[in-house]
Amino acid sequence: MKITLLVSSFLLCAGSLMAQNATPGDTIKTAGNNTPDQKAQISYNKGIEDFTKGDFKAAIVDFDTAIAIQPTFEPAYLNRGNTKLKLKDYQNAITDYTKATELNPKDDKAFYGIGQCMTGLNSSDKAGEAYTKAIEANPKNADAYYYRGEIRFLAKDYKNAQDDFTQAISNKPNYAEAFNDRGSCKIEQKDYKGGIDDYKESIKANKLASTYNNLGSAQRKNGELDAALDSYSQAVALKADYYLAYNNRGTAKFDKGDYAGAIYDFNKAIEINAKYSYAYNNRASAEFKMKDYDKAKADCDKAIQLDPNYGYAYLNRGIAEEMMRKQDDACADWKKASTLGVPVAKDYSQDCQ
Repeated sequence: MKITLLVSSFLLCAGSLMAQNATPGDTIKTAGNNTPDQKAQISYNKGIEDFTKGDFKAAIVDFDTAIAIQPTFEPAYLNRGNTKLKLKDYQNAITDYTKATELNPKDDKAFYGIGQCMTGLNSSDKAGEAYTKAIEANPKNADAYYYRGEIRFLAKDYKNAQDDFTQAISNKPNYAEAFNDRGSCKIEQKDYKGGIDDYKESIKANKLASTYNNLGSAQRKNGELDAALDSYSQAVALKADYYLAYNNRGTAKFDKGDYAGAIYDFNKAIEINAKYSYAYNNRASAEFKMKDYDKAKADCDKAIQLDPNYGYAYLNRGIAEEMMRKQDDACADWKKASTLGVPVAKDYSQDCQ
């Protein structure tokens, strides 16, 4: 049997479900301050100013005043909802957004706000329904397509998620996050070239460390190891404590046979995050290649200590133990790896009693 320790890779979808893009509406011009409508508008405008300054509690008081004077003032309900969303007061924000949609059934921003709140409440189905209503009210709402795509991505409905990200990009051509997450949809569907192209488009719009990391992982999957190394290096240059990118650059170096370089990167990942079990297992793989079996076993021990259900760490510890002539321990670890769902573990344990 050819013995090879397995390296874990990590592909990060950089989409952010809770970007909370609540923004204040425009102020309203007032011709005077004598009528009730004008007084309501003055309070509303003060609320927009306070929201913009980040004084959300004062903004709520201002919108309260506007609504008390003019109970059918739809923009005041919308923006009071936006303010409560900023404060993560999701249920009361939903109440305001719902009132806004009752006053204006075409208020896509209010439906979108409900979707953001439902996401904050971990109610993905209701969030998706709200984003769909926002799209029906305004098919040009790029953010509603984007966030519905996020929900579909997390549900592993990659084809429909990809369609949503495509529509978001159609409505907002420089939508970096939508390009990034459409790229991740393509990677999940094994379209590595398409994913690479989308990550590059995302980087053109906004150079984010997470997107460079994703690009590197796609390039590695596509066999472009030198390009992957460059992308991971760009990621850590932008974010010095990006342990995921260090770990991933280490896997690319491992794939190229640069085991000392891989260990350097796994060391960096562990230095930044001492609880990152993948880096210990991956370092063990490189140490095994350098025939340092004691260190390889010790790193697998640490990975298992951090994550007792880490099947590949058991598999790799068993391989190191076999090289150390500890056959019974190796068999026990391979059997454990098999129970944890590692397919190749049965191949290693076939000669065990």
